[in-house]
Amino acid sequence: MTENNINLEIWKTLTNHPRLGEILLQHKKITINQLGIALEEQKKENLPIGEILVNMHIIEKDELIEVLELQSNIDRMLNESYIEIQKLKKE
Repeated sequence: MTENNINLEIWKTLTNHPRLGEILLQHKKITINQLGIALEEQKKENLPIGEILVNMHIIEKDELIEVLELQSNIDRMLNESYIEIQKLKKE
C-alpha cells in the first residue's frame, strides 16, 4: 500500500485526539482509581475533568496547564498530519 492509498477515515480513527485523563495516566500524574473518582464526580458536577482533579487536590493547577499545553500540541500535530495525508490523497 502506498501513502496515496491511505484511507482517511481509518487515519482519523487511529489518531483520536487524546483525552486529558489518558495523558495524565500516561505521564503518571494520576492513577486509574483517581481518574475513575474524578469521572464519577464529573457526571455529578458537569465540570471539565481537569478542574475536578485540581479541586480534588489530585493535581496542581500548574500540572493541569502543562498537560493541557501538551494535549493542544498533540492535537495540532495530528491535525497537521491529517492535512498532509489529505494532500497526498489528492495527488
